[in-house]
Amino acid sequence: MGPISTASAADAPAQMVEAYNIGDGQLALQVSSNAPWLSGYLGEAANCTLRAGLCTPINIALSTASLAKGRYTGLLTVADPNAVDAPQTISVTVQVGGSVPDSIDFHVAPGGSQEYVIQANNLLGIIPSTETGGSWLSLLSEGGGSFRFNFNYRILARHLEGMADGQYAGKLNVFNSVVNEENKQVPVTLTVTSGPILVVPERLMPRLAAGGPAMTGLLALGNRGGGDLQASSVTWTTATGGDWLAAELVSDGRAVAYAVNQAGLEPGLYNGVLEITSNASKSVQQIPITLDVMAAESPMVAPASVLDITTLEAGAALAPGSLARLQGTQLSAQPKAINEGVPLPDTLGGVRVLINGLPSALFSVAQDEILFQLPYGIEAGEALLQVERDGQLGNQVELTIIPQAPRVELAGSGTYAKAMFDDGSLALPSSLGGRPAMAGETLNVAVTGLGRTEPGTATGQAPDPANLVAAPVRVSFGSNLFSEGVVTDAVSAGLIPGLPGHYKVKVTVPEGVTPGDSVNLIVFAGGVASNKVQIAIQ
Repeated sequence: MGPISTASAADAPAQMVEAYNIGDGQLALQVSSNAPWLSGYLGEAANCTLRAGLCTPINIALSTASLAKGRYTGLLTVADPNAVDAPQTISVTVQVGGSVPDSIDFHVAPGGSQEYVIQANNLLGIIPSTETGGSWLSLLSEGGGSFRFNFNYRILARHLEGMADGQYAGKLNVFNSVVNEENKQVPVTLTVTSGPILVVPERLMPRLAAGGPAMTGLLALGNRGGGDLQASSVTWTTATGGDWLAAELVSDGRAVAYAVNQAGLEPGLYNGVLEITSNASKSVQQIPITLDVMAAESPMVAPASVLDITTLEAGAALAPGSLARLQGTQLSAQPKAINEGVPLPDTLGGVRVLINGLPSALFSVAQDEILFQLPYGIEAGEALLQVERDGQLGNQVELTIIPQAPRVELAGSGTYAKAMFDDGSLALPSSLGGRPAMAGETLNVAVTGLGRTEPGTATGQAPDPANLVAAPVRVSFGSNLFSEGVVTDAVSAGLIPGLPGHYKVKVTVPEGVTPGDSVNLIVFAGGVASNKVQIAIQ
């Protein structure tokens, strides 16, 4: 929710969301907050605003009058110990002093552009203008509405033909806001550079259990400019909580390894900053970090976080033997554990993932994320997943299981498929290091989610290539909005030796496919379509 704009020295306007029950029985909701300025309380059940039936209002109070100018994010947790897909969290962001920034600093490469989005709570008037360099500043959209009545204003800065490297000045004249601090002139600077432009996350928000293990993370330093990006130093400061943050440069200055150690900290929010100095056009860049230290409790899986690892598609069904990722809090009480080799264990670092009571096979376990293989023994239909940590069961989240849920693995270049010739080379354009396929050639397409095999395969075990997929597998080449393309039966589909959950679909490229560097490919198993990927065909 948000950002909710509010004037300095004033409480932000109260908000409300509705909770409802899609199952049987009665909800017994409880609401808690991790921020002192944020609170929620339950109202009396009443008719829902946007759907039929009864809803319970969750009224949200925002006591922001004492907060300094800036952006703040807190979490409301809505819990019911007996409900599936609970607890759930509501992220609430407030912008004290308004959402219109005091200045905007753009950095673009020759021929490039960059956007900045102002998220206001009412319709604004915004007039862009430039003082040097021509008409490089513009307003792309004016108040496109979004959920909870945010109005998004997309400000675009772009390199114009003939602009040399250097700095150019402009401004935004903002008016008509109900938050008076948003009505102002905003200086805008455009830096055109042929050198590196550093890309880092806007903010980090780790959530760790009090008394639990420390967390480590790795930030790859992105470059959306030219040249070779290299950081020369990283420093850190903490505003509250003492010395819980540390960092160092790794990979020859192309990444930052950071550590968060919550030892001795009471539950609450703690703020810090990472500061990276590099040879980028903006030589010093800060990353705010908000550490949420939580009271120790049972493992909690975030609803809707259980996703197929190949596509991470929200809401997609999974199949027996699928490879998946789940996220949550306090999933493990130990440092991150990674299994090496096969067979995969069903217990790692004291943690198990149970689906309808059946254990999954585990690749890795961390406090906030688990990678695992679903058990082959689960049946199609609705299923319940729980994490067990050191014998303590966590909440239940619901999954949809279908016999086959094919997902084509990617080659690492955009949405191109991991489709290999027998010599191991990929069916990619020559510009990407592969070669186009020709009609009559055989491709081995890497796929997950093809379900059970005949004979059956044990979860997490080293697969036998003789175990073939039980369902019929077909492959479409060259589909588009008007045609399903050329569809052909797979020669075979079976598991890859040594790689649990990974399948190889062997298929012959058919005649009649329109050639190109980006030909659509879709795998069908049991009538279910995979993600759409591309290969090169000549």
